[in-house]
Amino acid sequence: MNNDIIVQPVKVNWKLNLFIVWLSQFLAMVGFGCCMPFIPLLLKENLNIADDNVRGVYVSIYYLASMLSLCIATSVWGILADRFGRKIMLLRASYGAAIFYPLLAFAPNFWVLASIRFVCSFFSGTVNPAQTLLIATTPSEKHGFVLGVLSTGVSSGNMLGYLMGGIIVNRYGYTTGFLSCSAIYMVSALLVHIFVKDDFNVKLAKKQREKSPYKFKDVATPAVLWLLVMFLLIGVSTRLIQPYMAELVAKVNGFKDAAYWTGIVSSASSLGGFFSGVAIGWLCDRIAPRKLMLPLLIIGGAFTAAMALSTNITMLIVTKFFAAFAGGGVKPVLQLILTKITRPELRGTYFGWSGSLNTAGGIVCSFLGGSVIYLTGVRGVYMAAALILVIMIPLLIPMVMAIKKESAAASDVAADKLENA
Repeated sequence: MNNDIIVQPVKVNWKLNLFIVWLSQFLAMVGFGCCMPFIPLLLKENLNIADDNVRGVYVSIYYLASMLSLCIATSVWGILADRFGRKIMLLRASYGAAIFYPLLAFAPNFWVLASIRFVCSFFSGTVNPAQTLLIATTPSEKHGFVLGVLSTGVSSGNMLGYLMGGIIVNRYGYTTGFLSCSAIYMVSALLVHIFVKDDFNVKLAKKQREKSPYKFKDVATPAVLWLLVMFLLIGVSTRLIQPYMAELVAKVNGFKDAAYWTGIVSSASSLGGFFSGVAIGWLCDRIAPRKLMLPLLIIGGAFTAAMALSTNITMLIVTKFFAAFAGGGVKPVLQLILTKITRPELRGTYFGWSGSLNTAGGIVCSFLGGSVIYLTGVRGVYMAAALILVIMIPLLIPMVMAIKKESAAASDVAADKLENA
């Protein structure tokens, strides 16, 4: 007699899941954009850190608290996703953000602010679990499409969030911005809670782990390790400039209405990311994703350098759009390559690793950014980010060679199994 428990699989409508997760991430990014880009201005106006260079160091420390926490948490939550399900991880992140982000508005000094941010980052971070959930519940031939579509939700949400945030902070102050962030995240969480389905089964996942145990050396293949290096470097390049947009806007256009113009420039970035998501999603289901890496890195490096050299706000807006178009496509492409060469039942773990390495780039930035901005000013930070994208170009050679070698080996194994069947 078979004692195994027969579990009826949950029927998942991947298109409905995609729509609801897209909407939830759109809203989450709207909430995030209502407060996060304006931290440098909050430090100046609310916490009285007036000196530009000193404030840059404090921004780096604040960012370090966020990235250190997120780096640790992403791998932990990724492993737990493979054990307990993907939907619950997305809910944890969404509700966590709704609960903890508004507390930032009431921090009496910088060190309390940084401590609250550490806690926020550990329990929030919605994009990685959203990607994992969609990849797990979508047909493999649609993976490029869903990652591209999700990317448009993140980018368009950021765009609207930065615009709303600039208006809210300018007119009503930082507290209203943080409270708006919390309310929007709560709506995002409720949408996922009510409408999204996950076909994950805890008992079956446990049996799969017992049936096919693995060691780190078995899953951390050379191709995977090269991809993780690229995740680290794109994390450094992207996150190096993230905290300093308001500083660059003030440098290029003056401090007057800096919050408003920071919202406009950040929205241009999100618009570039939106179009990137559409284009990348379409291309990745038609050609090998690795073929997109070289043009994306070249364009991203060139326009990031152009941002550093901007002489007026119009130039900054245009260069930010194209830098975001190229740079915003790199991570989804790497994520899709990782999906294609790894075991499906370990997607949460792999995405956790990639997320942690990408976030570790932010930890590097917290030290690197503070030093660079103190020594060279904010323009130097953007030139450093462009240089990192250029350094990634020759590293594509060993990465692609490792991917091709492992793909060929996997094909040989599959052919042998078919022949012996």
